[in-house]
Amino acid sequence: MPDLLAGSRITALDTPPMATAASGGTVTTTSTSFVTAGADVAVAFTAPTSGRVLIQTTARMINTSATSGTLISPETRTGSSIGSGTIIEAASDANGASHYGSTFARGTASHPITGLTPGAVYNTRLLMRSSLVTETASFANREITVLPVT
Repeated sequence: MPDLLAGSRITALDTPPMATAASGGTVTTTSTSFVTAGADVAVAFTAPTSGRVLIQTTARMINTSATSGTLISPETRTGSSIGSGTIIEAASDANGASHYGSTFARGTASHPITGLTPGAVYNTRLLMRSSLVTETASFANREITVLPVT
């Protein structure tokens, strides 16, 4: 993917607008696998010329146990239809935000995705899980933002 160097002519495709979505409602899960809960917090976005974006994930999280985890992560797919298309990056603990404990905490994680096809459309949504099936993970004020990276 081409880098935008000093003196490069910039076009609209080089830096498409950021895409962002949020939900203030609280959702819960006891699943230890990443799942959707409630309405999707998701966006479709166009890959910039560089083929790189930065995905930011934010949520307020709490677990029913003081020692169990509440984890949230983006899943990114090809195409504009949310939750459809080929998975290019599955949700994982390494790419999302987490909180262990029974008091609310707001967490944010950012990570890059590279190797996207310039001008192609992708979709990303937030998936959630609990670290133990016997504990309930709750999520509020979920947000996802996709920023083009030059």
